[in-house]
Amino acid sequence: MKCVLVGTDGSDGAARAVDYAARWAKGSEARLLIVNVTAGSLPDKMFSRLTNAEQAWLKELHTSISAQTVKDAREHARRIDASAIELESRTGDPAQTIIDIAEKKDMDAIVVGKRGAGRVVGLLVGSVSQKIVSLAQRPVIVVP
Repeated sequence: MKCVLVGTDGSDGAARAVDYAARWAKGSEARLLIVNVTAGSLPDKMFSRLTNAEQAWLKELHTSISAQTVKDAREHARRIDASAIELESRTGDPAQTIIDIAEKKDMDAIVVGKRGAGRVVGLLVGSVSQKIVSLAQRPVIVVP
């Protein structure tokens, strides 16, 4: 095992996934890639109704929250003594984006929490972890 990707949204479930992935990376001296993917908070039609300044502010807010989410996860992983840690923040479909990153960066495994911050959405359209398990072409570990 040389590199493992862990997805986080800052939820308790994601924190458990980061903990698991950091311990695994530490034990196998693997590189740890911590990823946060934001789907955006508004449908395109509503977003387009905002002024340019409001759109810029909303994008900046998402970027800031995502950056803080991966930084917090990195601090958690460092407390476990994981050493080779990289961070990545993206916007897009969380499951597909995580899979794409894992493929592009040739990650050995993907670690995600069973449930993230979007519980109601997960019940309605399927959780991110379920989509990743269904679509990924590499090992996926789902942490309860």
